[in-house]
Amino acid sequence: MKSVRREVRRRVLRERAGGRAGGRAGAPRRAWGTAGAVALAAVLACAGCSAPGAGKSATAGTQSFITEPVTTEQVAALGDVTLRMWADQAEKPLMKSVVPAFEKKYPNVTVDITYKSFDDLIATVVNAASGSTPPDLFQGNIGYAVDGALVKAKLVRPLDDVAATYGWLTGTGASTLAPARWNSAGTAFGDGNLYGMSPISEVQGIYYNKALLKSLDLEPPRSLSDLEKDLPVVKAAGKQPVMLGNSDQYAATHIFSDLAVTEQSPASISDWIGGKAGTTFATDGNEKAADTMADWAKKGYFGSGYDGLSNEDAIARFAKGSGAFFVGGSWNGAKLDPEKFGFGALTTGGAGATASPWHIAASSKATPAAVAFLAALHTPEAGQEILDTGRLPVVTDGVKGANSLQSQTLDVLKRTIAAGTQVGYYDWSATDMLSVMGGKLQEVMAGRTSSAAFTKAVQDSWQKARKSE
Repeated sequence: MKSVRREVRRRVLRERAGGRAGGRAGAPRRAWGTAGAVALAAVLACAGCSAPGAGKSATAGTQSFITEPVTTEQVAALGDVTLRMWADQAEKPLMKSVVPAFEKKYPNVTVDITYKSFDDLIATVVNAASGSTPPDLFQGNIGYAVDGALVKAKLVRPLDDVAATYGWLTGTGASTLAPARWNSAGTAFGDGNLYGMSPISEVQGIYYNKALLKSLDLEPPRSLSDLEKDLPVVKAAGKQPVMLGNSDQYAATHIFSDLAVTEQSPASISDWIGGKAGTTFATDGNEKAADTMADWAKKGYFGSGYDGLSNEDAIARFAKGSGAFFVGGSWNGAKLDPEKFGFGALTTGGAGATASPWHIAASSKATPAAVAFLAALHTPEAGQEILDTGRLPVVTDGVKGANSLQSQTLDVLKRTIAAGTQVGYYDWSATDMLSVMGGKLQEVMAGRTSSAAFTKAVQDSWQKARKSE
């Protein structure tokens, strides 16, 4: 989360230039765009060719499911084997510690990782997975263009048995599995069979300038109500209340999502994002959130020229002391001095999501090793490594932050997961949703369109995407 965000309309828009929380490796992923659509078309064109059946190779093609954790003896039975992997280049810091430990535990396994930029990964991984020699283990991307295509073509192994065997269905990371669950047709996600897992999580919330708040005799906001009381005070003091850079269009949608989740059931949002039939974006809560965005813009709380400023430039300015608040994702914290800035949530928890899931190829001949590798990523030890290398883990048991900002962010993540507000990102809902929603929200904030027209346009785009599936 971090979409094709960040430029190929990414979130797929990653700012993971350094990551998310501490050494960070990038920003969220969420959208897809042109490259993803091309990959989707290509794989669907040959989906009926030679795609292997799902779940047919849990143990080198001889077992369809597991009921006990994979043992070193089972992995050793593979003989000398290379576990071929494709990963986002943002995973390099984590893999520097995970891979050596894994190869030491399983000396017959050599891990061979091909790293790709996020845009390149999502544009090519579906075709790679449908080829004659697919990687055994690879990252996809939540949404229809990548994960949906993989599920439709039966290119990835269901992981329900793995999740049950290793205890992923309970504990702090259990709810984070939802975005990797799909119906059998690959047309809706959030429920159904599990086809992937991500050890990385993300959370949205509000960063605040400690010194500036203290100078104005303000306490860090603990709710949206607190923030709305603070904003006019900051403005009256001649300071910019909220730093925003929205040239990529996704930053404002993040603020919107934090507002929207306070106005309606989080479950209703995640159902809509996942494509559940009968759901709608045209709700009173979403209209109210859009009205709030328009009101804040009209009152000058975002300053001027925010649509011409990138999120990266905005967080850089905030880091230098401009602005009292910055509403956004946890990956932005890498740019901030923990002595000068703090982090909190506008909701019980704060909106958020998991990062790109890992998948096991349905045709892998090294499935026991692949399962063992996923299990190694889903432990408290790996969780601490993830935090230490700049991001947030889905397994938070026993994980501790190295500084106050990291600890605050981890606390917000835990509360987000507990509150069920880790609903995902709106642009997961359709391949063009980032441009549709982002563009229309810009019009709302500029006073050129109403909140009702905004929610209708977004719902129309969502409905169109459902008809084309």
